[in-house]
Amino acid sequence: MIKVFRTIERNVMFEPGDRVGVAVSGGVDSVALLHLLSMLSDEYRLELFVLHLNHGIRGSESDRDEAFVVTLGESMGIPIDVGKISIPALMEKLGGSLEDVCRKERYAFFERMARKHALNKIALGHNLNDQIETVIMRFLRGSGLEGLRGMLPVRDGIYVRPLIDVTREEILSFLENRGIRFVTDSSNRENIFLRNRVRNALIPELKALYNVKLEENIGRMVDILRSEDDFIRESTEKIMSDWEIGGESAEIDIRKLETVHPALQWRVIKTLLEGYSPERNGIGYLHIKSVVDLIKSSNPSASVDLPFNLRALRQYDMLIISPAEGWGKRSSGKYASDGRENDFSYTVEVPGSVEIRETGVRMRFDVVDVSEASIRSSNPVFMDYGSISFPLVVRNIRPGDRIQPLGMKGTKKIKELFIDKKVPKLHRKGIALLVDPKSTLWVPGMVLSDRVKITNTTEKVVKAEII
Repeated sequence: MIKVFRTIERNVMFEPGDRVGVAVSGGVDSVALLHLLSMLSDEYRLELFVLHLNHGIRGSESDRDEAFVVTLGESMGIPIDVGKISIPALMEKLGGSLEDVCRKERYAFFERMARKHALNKIALGHNLNDQIETVIMRFLRGSGLEGLRGMLPVRDGIYVRPLIDVTREEILSFLENRGIRFVTDSSNRENIFLRNRVRNALIPELKALYNVKLEENIGRMVDILRSEDDFIRESTEKIMSDWEIGGESAEIDIRKLETVHPALQWRVIKTLLEGYSPERNGIGYLHIKSVVDLIKSSNPSASVDLPFNLRALRQYDMLIISPAEGWGKRSSGKYASDGRENDFSYTVEVPGSVEIRETGVRMRFDVVDVSEASIRSSNPVFMDYGSISFPLVVRNIRPGDRIQPLGMKGTKKIKELFIDKKVPKLHRKGIALLVDPKSTLWVPGMVLSDRVKITNTTEKVVKAEII
């Protein structure tokens, strides 16, 4: 059929020499798919394999389908591989819906077959009617753009759907004109499943009462939405690349996120959540909205727990998304620790240097002439040697730590300083403080103590810097 050829060409489904596993259930679509690919195999130099999975759902009818497919493959001279599994037994053991369990087991079978036979393509028999049913079902469930774009002609570079632009009527006509036999799945007539109700009841009524060209119109809508979704996906990938979002945990500057369109904000969050979830599935509207609400909240320090042991945390202007087990790992962001590292403490020799193993930060200390001192420098900083009470220690925050900020008369709690500077709780334990027996002398990058400032009477200076 010319439509199938155009779909294959337009979506670059095959390359010469491809080894293609054809999923054949024995029904009308898969049988037509096998015959059509067999007709095109010489032109594309395809090597075909018939793949059939007996789900064990319909008893003797399932076994009949298996025998039919085996006979079909043998008659066409195409190698066959058959798998067999008891879906009812799996559901009794694992639970879940029949449709979800079948789909998961079916794709697991395809992956095993691809490895076993070195297949680089798996051809599926979904047609335009299947596409319309899928889009309507997703519409009824409240799907977004990614759902309403329908099934993709090519997915993950391996799964291809050559019949996706062909109607079921056209497929039936193709088989009848050539006298090609197929089997019928009796469960397709049972309206206990949503897809069957959509296929057997809703779509016929919509066509009869509202629009006889329903398939054509929804097919056109799917083409438009797929193009728009591609644009949003590419824009999202660029944002995540430019902002260097990803890794064991994702840290996003909320101020940056708020500069892009809300549609991109949602897609970035969705992409991250799916990236940390098994099989990139199971993340829905409410999960994404809970993270968006977290960003918009007036609470500068809050978190939400999500499915698959994920957590989203807001710390002032930073949004952090990570698997829960990743919260004990070192952050790759501005601060060197995630707040759950052990306390650290290192005695300082002047001159000398200290490497803080817990955070990867290295500090150096020297004694220099007062003429080298700069009161405006934040790194290095310069301190009056005579005002320091030795020994000096580099450590992280302890309860009650205070500092007298340069230019102030009173002291301030280090905890309050971190709050004012909007340092996330997650990172506060990873910041190294320089202290002596009296008080904190330096919080790198933030403040120097007024107690050790350079004055007209300063004779010797301690130079401290992060290197």
